[in-house]
Amino acid sequence: MKKILLLTGLSFGIFILSYPKLTTANFNGSPGGKTNSPLDGSNCTMCHSGTVNSGQGSFNISSDIPSTGYVPGETYTISIVGAHPSYTKYGFELTAESSVGKVGGFTITNSSQTKLTNNNNSVTHKNTGTLGSATKTWTVNWTAPNVGQMTVDFYVAGMAANGNTTNSGDEVYTTTYSVDEEVSVSLDELENNINIYINYKDIIIEGDQFLESIEVYDIIGKTIFSSKNTSLPTKINSSEFKSGIYIVNCTEPNGRTKNRKIRVK
Repeated sequence: MKKILLLTGLSFGIFILSYPKLTTANFNGSPGGKTNSPLDGSNCTMCHSGTVNSGQGSFNISSDIPSTGYVPGETYTISIVGAHPSYTKYGFELTAESSVGKVGGFTITNSSQTKLTNNNNSVTHKNTGTLGSATKTWTVNWTAPNVGQMTVDFYVAGMAANGNTTNSGDEVYTTTYSVDEEVSVSLDELENNINIYINYKDIIIEGDQFLESIEVYDIIGKTIFSSKNTSLPTKINSSEFKSGIYIVNCTEPNGRTKNRKIRVK
């Protein structure tokens, strides 16, 4: 009998040691650096089998950052939503980067479901924040970086798990979400009573006056469009513009100007 018990205990010990360690550990969040961002360079498939974005589910990022862009130093709510028609366990890691590296600061708003990881540069789930029925939502606060960061890209790698206690059969998803820094407008410029915005493929410039010139520049300062002596309202067709950020500069006859940053999709 002692021999049987000894063999049983030994077999159980071997099973525990050989059990997929990464799977059980990741129930309590990503180890960090798995967002699929350029700096992180990897995603959940480093620990889980499968092909990225090939399953029936999805992951999305959204925020309350206005369409005009984030204000440096302000705090916003970032939401991550995972969805799957049949899986009920979810996980994720989120980070924010710009051309200068990791940017902004994350603050946990629900400590029972989320936590910081990767030297506090990312957010991930906790074991108590994995269950969801068809969808799962997490939220976290993000404080925008200082002036001059321009575009910030949020990267998330998420997973919908089948709950079979192994690292096989799970589905991994990646997505990005980009926001721009708001272009500040002086009081004098606001008094110009000029409204600039994008409507599908048209750049709309509204006002009740005459403009000496209109220029549209790309993000590196190259002139993409230019016109002289234009009456308002007017529109500029941007269907041949490449997707990206552009600066619209309007000059009045008295020399006052107004600039607005827009995104062409």
